[in-house]
Amino acid sequence: MIIKYLRIAKVEFEKTKEYFLNFIGQIIYLPMQFLLIYFLWKFVYSYNSQIGNYSFNDMIEYYLILTIVQSAIMPVGIITYEEWNDINQGNLNLYLSKPLFYPFYLCYRKIVLFLWNIIFGILFLIFANITILPWLKITLYIYNISLFILSSFLGFMIMFNLFFIVGTLTFWVENVLTLRDNVWNMIKIFSGEILPIAIFPSFIKKISVILPFQYIYYTPISVLQGKLTNEQLLDSIGFQIFWVIFMSIISLIMWKKGSVNYTSQGG
Repeated sequence: MIIKYLRIAKVEFEKTKEYFLNFIGQIIYLPMQFLLIYFLWKFVYSYNSQIGNYSFNDMIEYYLILTIVQSAIMPVGIITYEEWNDINQGNLNLYLSKPLFYPFYLCYRKIVLFLWNIIFGILFLIFANITILPWLKITLYIYNISLFILSSFLGFMIMFNLFFIVGTLTFWVENVLTLRDNVWNMIKIFSGEILPIAIFPSFIKKISVILPFQYIYYTPISVLQGKLTNEQLLDSIGFQIFWVIFMSIISLIMWKKGSVNYTSQGG
């Protein structure tokens, strides 16, 4: 079984040439994106030297790290569509006839892309920290980079399960893509993708605490920025692990019920 998944990893890794070109494209686009972010926040900070517990440098650093985490996690955003398409087009029969567990197959393929993007993202961050953005003074040690990778991976798994659960609803709901778009919008608001959660109004902070979304982007970024105390760090990673386990159980239960129903109806 392990050999089969290693072969999948090999195939996905061979495809990374095109992902590498995409990554280079992102790097080329990055300066333009950052110029916009830089001048926007430069204007905002001209009226305040500190917003929440974020200085101007902290804020620029936040969006730089966000770009890296996004590039690593974003590949799972297509999971709902892939699952919806496989079920509706009958492609799922091909996977069910093979000695592969479809949820693991989808997840494993995306993990390869995650590892590729997070490694190159960290290398770019180190390069930028030394050369083009030394004034940010991002603290990069093996310890906090390792915790950052762990937290980013847990965020990746949370987002994978979110979109896999939505995709699995295709067994019972005709069109789940609208629901997917609504989930996207919630992620944007409550994950820290638009603004750091720490500078939101208190009522949004309270809502975000009981939702899994902030553990996708905000937590990994806060880990690398050193914004968390040791206690907060343990709590945050603990909550990430909880959400991964809880949502994985939901995913597998839904998949089992849906795939059994799909098979009994002849696909």
